[in-house]
This record gives sequence, C-alpha cells and structure tokens, in this order.
Amino acid sequence: MHPDPSSMSGSSQLSEHLLATMERASLLVTEADAQGVITFVNPTAQRFFGYDPAECIGKTVLELTHPDDRDRLQQAVIEWVRDGRRAAEIESRILHRDGSVFHFLWSVVLHYNEQGTIISFTSIGHDISALHHLRSELYEKREMLYTVIDHLPLGVFWKDKESRFLGCNRRVLEDAGLSSFKDIIGKTDFELPWRRQAAHYQYSDRVVMASGPQTNIEESLIRGDGTQIWIRTTKLPLRRQGEVIGVLGFYEDITEQRQQTEYLRTLRLLMENAPDGIGIVDPDLQLTYTNSAFLELLGYEQLVGIAWPNLVYPDDRENLTSMVRQATTEAAAHGTLRYLRSDGSLLTVQVALPVLRDRTDKLMGFGIINHDLTEQLEAVARLQASEQQQRALLQALPDLMFLLSRDGIFLQYKADSSDELAAPPEVFLHRRFDEVLPPVLAELTRHHLKIVNQTGQPQRYEYQLEIGGELRDYEARMHPSGENVLVLVRDITEQRRAERERQTLVLQEQIIQAQHAVLRELSTPLLPIANGVVVIPLIGNIDSSRAQQVMETLLDGVNRYHATVAIIDITGVRVVDTQVAGALIRTAQAAALLGAQVVLSGINPEIAQTLVQLGIDLAGIVTKATLQDGIAYALSRQQSRIRPASTVMKMAR
Repeated sequence: MHPDPSSMSGSSQLSEHLLATMERASLLVTEADAQGVITFVNPTAQRFFGYDPAECIGKTVLELTHPDDRDRLQQAVIEWVRDGRRAAEIESRILHRDGSVFHFLWSVVLHYNEQGTIISFTSIGHDISALHHLRSELYEKREMLYTVIDHLPLGVFWKDKESRFLGCNRRVLEDAGLSSFKDIIGKTDFELPWRRQAAHYQYSDRVVMASGPQTNIEESLIRGDGTQIWIRTTKLPLRRQGEVIGVLGFYEDITEQRQQTEYLRTLRLLMENAPDGIGIVDPDLQLTYTNSAFLELLGYEQLVGIAWPNLVYPDDRENLTSMVRQATTEAAAHGTLRYLRSDGSLLTVQVALPVLRDRTDKLMGFGIINHDLTEQLEAVARLQASEQQQRALLQALPDLMFLLSRDGIFLQYKADSSDELAAPPEVFLHRRFDEVLPPVLAELTRHHLKIVNQTGQPQRYEYQLEIGGELRDYEARMHPSGENVLVLVRDITEQRRAERERQTLVLQEQIIQAQHAVLRELSTPLLPIANGVVVIPLIGNIDSSRAQQVMETLLDGVNRYHATVAIIDITGVRVVDTQVAGALIRTAQAAALLGAQVVLSGINPEIAQTLVQLGIDLAGIVTKATLQDGIAYALSRQQSRIRPASTVMKMAR
C-alpha cells in the first residue's frame, strides 16, 4: 500500500526510487508529526506492527511501543527537543498486534521550522531482536561467570595497563570494604585501603605484563576494616587478540595457614628450648621425636627409632604400661618413672603422657613430657633433714612452748618429761589462759597478748611462779605465728640466783675497792703547806704498786696546786731498796718536767748507807735530814723567788 502523496508533508516527500528501496528493505520507516502521530510508514510495518500501513496512520508512536518503554521514549524525545538536537538514536521495543515483541534500534531525524519549532520526526528502525537475544545470552553467560567468580574462595581481579581496576569478584570488593562494583572500577591500588603496598603491587603488575606469569607471591593486604591478612597471589598477563592489555590476578587468603605455620614453628621452638625432656612416640611406642633436653637428661646423642620402654628402668615398665593404657582411654596420664641413663645411673622424672589423635580420632601416638625430679627430691630430702634437725633442736631447747589462739586458748604445747608444769595438760589444753593461770600471770599474759595482736611485735616479760613449794623465776617471749601466737617460756631461776650472787660479789668488791682507796689516800697523803709547796709524807714499806701510787699522787698535787717545790718525806720508811730508790728518782724526774723541784727529807743513817751502797745517783734531788729542814728549804726558796719581784716593783716606783 502506498500513502497518498497529498497527505504527506513537504519535508517527507520521497523519490520513487528511495521509496521502492525502503519498501523492499527490512528497515521500518516512520514519520510522525510534532505530537508523535504517525503520518507515514513503509510496508514493513505490516511485519512488525501487525497492521496495514494505512491502519498505522493516525496512531501515535507510543501506542505501538512496548508499555515498559513508553516513559523512557517520551522522556528522551523531550530532552532531544529541549536540546535542539537534529538526530538521535535509541533502543526500544515494538509491540506487535498479536502481542509479540521486537527489539529495534531507531535512528531519528528531528525536523524544525524556521522559528526552531519541532514539526515532525523521521525514524528508521533496524530490527535487533536477534542481536538482543544474543546479548541476552551473553549477559546470562557473563552473569553465570560472575556468579561462579563471586563464589570462588579466591579473590579475582583484572586491571588495565595503567593498573586501574577493570573488574573483580565480590571477595576483592569485600576486602576493599566496598559495596558496589562501580566503586572500584577505574581506581588504582593507591586509592584503596591497601595503598601502603600499592607501589609493590603495581611493580609486580608491570613485571607480569612485561615478563609473563608470576605465581605463589606471598604478601600482606590491608583490608577495608583495617585488619591485615596474608595472601598468596598469582598474576597473568591479560591479552586481547595476542596483545597485552592488562593483568589478571588471583589470590587466596593464607592468614590462617600462615598463623598455623607460625604456631607450629613457635611450638617447635618452645619444645626445642623447653627445660623438660619432650618426646613423641608412635602407637608402638617407638620414639619419632625428642628435644635436646630429653637427650641431655638421659645422656644420649640420638634416640629416634628406639623403643621408649627400653629406656625405662625394668622395675617401672609395668607402671609405664598402665600409664599408656590410661592415656588411651582418658586422653592423658601422669605418673613417676625412673630412666636408665647412658652411664647406667637412674633418673627419676614426673611424666605427663597426652594421647595424640588425628581429625578422624585415629591414634597417632603419645607425647612424653619428662620433668626432672632430681632437684625436687633433693629439696625434699634437705627439707626432711632440716625438719629432723629443727625437731631435734626443738627437743634440745630447754624452753617450754605453748601455742595459743589469738583469743588466748591453749592449742598445743611442748615440754620435756623433766619440765614441771603449773598444771597438767588436760587441765589447760583447749581452755583460755585466764581460766587456768594465776591472776597476776593471767593479767600479764592478757596485756602482752593484746599488744601482739594489735602491733604484731614480739613481747618479752618475766614473772615468778611457785612450783613444788619453791618460788621460781621465768622469762616468757610471745611471738605472732600465723593465725596464732607462740609463747616460749624459760626457767631462769638459776640464772637470776647467779645474778644475785654476782651482784653481791660486785657490791663486796666495790666496798673493798673503796676501802683500798681510803687506805691509799691515808698511806700517801698530799699536804699543801704554803703557796707553791706540797708535802707527801711516807710511812711503812713501799712496794712497786705503792711507788706508782706515790708518783701519781705527787704529780696530781703538783699540777693541781701549781707547786714549784714538792717534798717527799721518808722519815717513816724503814727500808729503801733499789726498786724504791728508782721509783723516787723517776718521780723526781716527772715532777721536774712539770716545773717542780723535788726535796727528799727524813733520810736516816741506815737509808743513807743503803743508797750509797746501791750507788743510787740522786742528782737533781735536794736531800734534807728532817722534814723541818725540807720545809725551811722550800720556804726560803719561795722567798728568794718573790724578792726580785719586790725589788723590781720598788724600782718601778
């Protein structure tokens, strides 16, 4: 059917040749006025619209468009007109009269009048239903591929030659902390959470694109939440028609594997450096592993392959069998075993025997953890010896011991069979002290117990108690002892008796010494008889002790009275020997050092004869026959010292 040329606008006049061509083509040609009412269609309309061309005239374009595409088409036309566009393309669906749907690609020409107002549209449509079907299939296949990729446990990504992301699977998106694929497309590693490793990643990309695949690259990755994981990456050059256009990468999260490896490495390091001997045996109890401490404990260089029971002391092998049986049923066992060391000596150890099973609960063997008990046993032996010594010491102590509670109840006691107690144990044990002790002692105990409880400081006190009709002295020392109080009581009766006797002796000695002092003063009196003159008369025998006393008394008197003349009168001395004479000479020399002249008076004929016979040199000592002569000499000497001073005074006047 051909449209009436008189009904067509001048802009839509077509040549007969062009019209014939379009009629034979599968292209769908339409014209519509400014309101979208169809004014012309070619015969192809019958095929796609289901209407004769004449039936199409007067219908709107939107009527023949699929309902779901009408709003989009209408909005597109409005925008074209608003923008003043002359041509445009758009895809839309045609709704056939029988309900069939065709996909078309429309090339639209917009016609305007001289005032720029839209007057009509010329549209040429190309059926792309087959292409759309192919695209749908491709889309479905791509979606299927994306679904497979998204569900891979690996991270998958692909980049262009500038290391910009072209796509990835959901694992990569999640690691990047992003929710939409469009958020990662076009970005580089420098714009993502792992930006600190970006330079390293891009260098690896360039190496792959230049040199080929790289596999098993272990590296770290910072995720969007800030956590760090370890990944093992494989990268391949991404090619199109043989040309490298980017890089394709896969990575798997090996954090747990790496942690497990690190855990096993740490565990092995701990086992190798553990102080306890550690070993592993198979189900047949053959050693498959031993650490250095195990070898050192037993003195071997190698134990792998040896049957564990062969290392155990024969008498303990039955115990080992019981431990293995217990570990098999209860997952672990503990016990004490003795090993035969390489030198034949015995070693006692505490053994922990955990059972080793795989994930299917199959028995793989046993772990052996040997703790050397040598030091512990020695310590126990030392402790036992120490306890025995302490017990012996306690038994040897003469003290009575009482353990009281903090509120004063007798809990325990220690006493020898020879100790006399104020009351039998059945009377005071488990009773308060104030119920069994005499009032005075009870009050003393209460006072010191209160101080111990308040301050924690030990207390010491003494008391007397009548035992067996005798008043005895005791010393008590009260000490805090954990939650209780320990009281040590010692009988000091003999000590106090000895002290009293010693005090009596000391007092007697003091009296004797006082008497001796009085006698010394009487036997060696010092008399100041004039200014600068002292006399010491001697009577009786003179021994070395008394001679020393004479010197001390004389020198003290010379110093005290500023004496210039000291008279030693020996009228009352009957015998003078070499010792006495020497003492007198030393006394005179000492007095001379203090500036005093010594006068020896009272020398009788017998003493004079003795001095001559002994050859005693009395040089420096003035001798006088009588005390009166000595005094007269001393006074005259003093007067002679005063006269020159008087003369000087007179001359001064």
